[in-house]
Amino acid sequence: MARPSNPELAEKILLATAAIIERQGPDGVTMRGVAKEIEYSATTIYLYFDNKDDLLNQTVVRAFGWFSEAMVQAAGEGTGIERIRNRARGYVRWALEHKGMYQLMFQHDSIRPFDSETGAVQPRSLRDSAAIIQDAIEAGDLSASMDSATIARINWAGLHGIVSLSLSGRLFGSPDDIGMQNVEEHARALADKFVEGWLSASA
Repeated sequence: MARPSNPELAEKILLATAAIIERQGPDGVTMRGVAKEIEYSATTIYLYFDNKDDLLNQTVVRAFGWFSEAMVQAAGEGTGIERIRNRARGYVRWALEHKGMYQLMFQHDSIRPFDSETGAVQPRSLRDSAAIIQDAIEAGDLSASMDSATIARINWAGLHGIVSLSLSGRLFGSPDDIGMQNVEEHARALADKFVEGWLSASA
């Protein structure tokens, strides 16, 4: 069946889904709940999305776009090394400020895995990171003992580990116990040390 031609409403549905995820996490999303958020019937949601998994998959694609744009802004201008540091700080900041969306992007079971051949879901942020690292290699600030794509994956794995363990409460303590601000401060400090460690080893 052909989808209705109303991109504004489809966008409204995705934004409502994102808002629910930020408040309640991915498991808080229901078709009925999204419909209530935009003051439409649940039947309307099904005209644009097959089911909840389809809705979450479309939302995660949008989330990776928002995330990638945020990473570009965080990296800013400057040398490759400066942009690597800035981007890492921006990664931790964005992830901890968008806990529900980050969980959806990287941890939720309904999301299809990353397809490196087709570039589905999450390629841009990784490519952008590798490009910045390549700039630092070409400037002579990093050694080329590994290719930039491999370094980007190592960097991503480390930052993701810091964020995920911080959000779970297993690294610094539960955000409910020590406060989210303290978690963020500890996570940013650890991320700085992690990045400085591999930058120094690669210099």
